[in-house]
Amino acid sequence: MGSLIVFEGIDGTGKSTACRLAAEALRRKGLAVEVTAEPTHEGIGAFIRSGAAGRISQRAESLLFTADRWEHTEAMRKSVSEGKVVLCDRYYASTAAYQSAKLEGDSADMDWLMSLCEPFVRVPDVVILLDADPAATLERVGVRGEAESKFENLPFLTQVRAAYLDLAERYGYEVVDASRPADDVLSDVLQIIHEVL
Repeated sequence: MGSLIVFEGIDGTGKSTACRLAAEALRRKGLAVEVTAEPTHEGIGAFIRSGAAGRISQRAESLLFTADRWEHTEAMRKSVSEGKVVLCDRYYASTAAYQSAKLEGDSADMDWLMSLCEPFVRVPDVVILLDADPAATLERVGVRGEAESKFENLPFLTQVRAAYLDLAERYGYEVVDASRPADDVLSDVLQIIHEVL
């Protein structure tokens, strides 16, 4: 039987890097690993990533993420049943953390956001929350040279981080200090994963 391991955290904490490096390390050990992300890169996920929906409410956006997640969960469930270790860069906690934070005066209720997914999500074997100060992560994001997203501002990310830490306490996520060098973060991440596998 496979496993579902989810990486969460605010923008700039190194989720994608940790996910990729962990996958490489696990493959070297001979494990079948699949790396995936939300929003996905197909269908509804591609639509979300394109920004074609424009400025919509946090509630409407959360419903788009949930629709994308429905399809994605089925694909991940199949991969896990085939014995693969699935590493997912963001899952339902992202929607709960991001859409419950106030953006331009708008937010959605955390419990409502969690209730959207409860009927169908696959509870991960472990959620690894990469945590760092938003001021520091925004500096990392700026170095990427990408266009700034609407989520990348300090007051908003401060709220998102607080929501993530609340979820971590509530649901027992593994919190890793992502302000340290990437090698140290990866070492902690791999230790957590090996305890699960």
